[in-house]
Formats: sequence, C-alpha cells, structure tokens
Amino acid sequence: MTEDNKPTQGIVESWLVLVSGEFHYTKVCDGQFGKEYHPHLRMILRRAAVKGLVEPVSNRDGWWRVITQLPEPVSFDNEPVSSDLVLPFDLRKYVDVPKETVTVVAGAKSSGKSGFLLRTAYLNKDKNVIILSNLEGGRGILRDRVMAMGLTLPFPFEIYPVTENFHDHIKEPNAIYIIDYIDAPDGESFYKIGHYVKRVSDKLQGLNALAVVGLQKPEGRDLPFGKDQTLKAAFLTIVLNKNILKIYDAKKSTDKKVNPNNMQWKFKYDEEGTNFTDIEQWFGL
Repeated sequence: MTEDNKPTQGIVESWLVLVSGEFHYTKVCDGQFGKEYHPHLRMILRRAAVKGLVEPVSNRDGWWRVITQLPEPVSFDNEPVSSDLVLPFDLRKYVDVPKETVTVVAGAKSSGKSGFLLRTAYLNKDKNVIILSNLEGGRGILRDRVMAMGLTLPFPFEIYPVTENFHDHIKEPNAIYIIDYIDAPDGESFYKIGHYVKRVSDKLQGLNALAVVGLQKPEGRDLPFGKDQTLKAAFLTIVLNKNILKIYDAKKSTDKKVNPNNMQWKFKYDEEGTNFTDIEQWFGL
C-alpha cells in the first residue's frame, strides 16, 4: 500500500455519498485499505459523524450507519394529477388513477390476470408502454396472446423478460409499466411481496409514470399473496376470480357520490385469455 492509497477524509466522504445502510469500518471503500490504516479510518468516521454524515450502530463495535440526507423538496406544477391510463371493463368511469401510482391486479390461477394486463397494454398502445414479463408459458404463447388482440409484429410496445427486482427497470418518465407478475422468488417468502410492490411504487415517484402489477392470489380469497401489505402500496386493487372481476380497494373514485369498492362484473374470455366478452355488471347473489 503506497502513500497515494492512504484514506483521506475527502475520499471516505465521497464513498459515503454512494452507499446506504450499515457497514463495518474495515469495509470502507470496499475494503481497499490495509489493516495499517484501520485506526485512521476510525478517526475519519468520527469526524464524519460530527458532520452528521454517519452514526455508530448501537452495541455493534466498529459498525456505522449512513445518515439519510434530506432529499430535494417536492416540486409541484400545474400538470393534472389524474393519469390518462385506460383500463379494461371501462373501469375509469368509476375509479381515478393518479400518476405515479400502482394498480394491483390480483388473480387466482387461470382467472384472466395476464389477459387483463395484456389488454391494458393494448388499450394504451399509443403511449409509452413497457411490459416486464416472467414469460410464463414461453415466448411463443405470449406472442400468440398478444396477436390474438389483433396486433401484428412488430408490437407497439416492448416486452422484456424479467423475473425479479422489477423496480430496477423503472426508469423512464411518462411510461406505463405492465408487470406480469411479482412473486416470491423462493416460492415461500410471500410476506415480502408487499415490500416488492412498495419498491415499484417508490421508483415511480418523480417520473410521472404508472405501474399495473399482476399478483397471484389463492382461490377463495380476495387478498393476494402478501395480504394487507400489498394494499398499502397500491392505489387501486382489482381482484379477478373465474369469470368475475371486482374493484376490491379504490382510494379515489371518479364520482365522489359513487363508491366503486366491491363493484363486480361478470365476463367471459377467449381461449387466449386476452379478449373479454359478455361483460356485464354483477351484483352478486
């Protein structure tokens, strides 16, 4: 280790800007400094703490936490809050969908969830639609389902194969992200799904973008896997059971005098599952 590689206050503080969470002092700058500089690193971090950049982690010797700095204040403009997202079943007659929000579509197996998401992409094909798909069933099946809506190659939207960390790919302003679908990667940690949806919601902020996110749910229950945690991040939650669609939770209605929650529609769909027919409002038994 040469003198040129000696840690300085400036080098360490520049590194702190790039990281978050907790770290051990020996791992500063990815652990590139040798043991001979460890006492110096402790001193540098104590100085950074005085500046309000880090703080020691209680009961963990040598561990520090980067203090989150206050972001830039929210910039407001005169743009309309409501988006121009078009939803199947003419749902925008009943529910408002503001920009930078998540709509969750929870569906049991073979209930039409993927079809609803693809139909949403079709109805908004004149906008910047980006589909992040786990390609369940393979590329050929997905191609046929899209073409069943009357589209031909090349499709008017891009489809990307993504199976996890969907939030990593939310970057474009004014886009409509269709995510089919978020699942627990290990097939067991379903409690994490609400967290994944929240991360998608967080990435939308400042982009004027939207996300329509598919989630799986068990038969006989309206809540998707992840339960109440998924509702916290969703502005609108739609539930699909076999041949029945329900507005489960809408945080804002189009008409203040009409509560859209628990409104339901009966429907049929074709073999490809992307064309919904015989749609009629249903008031239950």
